Amino acid sequence: MPVIGFYDGVFGPGTGSFFMLAFVTLAGFGILKATAHTKLLNLGSNFGALIVFASFGAILWKIGLLMGACQFLGAQLGSRLAMRIGAKLIKPLLVIVCVALAVKLLADPVNPLRV
Repeated sequence: MPVIGFYDGVFGPGTGSFFMLAFVTLAGFGILKATAHTKLLNLGSNFGALIVFASFGAILWKIGLLMGACQFLGAQLGSRLAMRIGAKLIKPLLVIVCVALAVKLLADPVNPLRV
């Protein structure tokens, strides 16, 4: 998991998906338990980033608070759907998000693999 933390610090996008995959494949967690633990690790990682950026005075507070509020609402909706529908919802979404992220990162013009 330290590798995922490094990835989160350097790149960021998709870290939750990597945490979830690690919990399922390496720790043997079920999808719902992995999702719950992933949320806690993402919170810790984001809080650490907040401390670092705040120490350098590099935070756009209005945008950050708006993003935080929207993330909270999305997490509430997502957790309620996950509890109601379960793995039937989470598994396909996880695959779709991972594939979409990989395509986006590979298609990025500044991707070092494309240079």
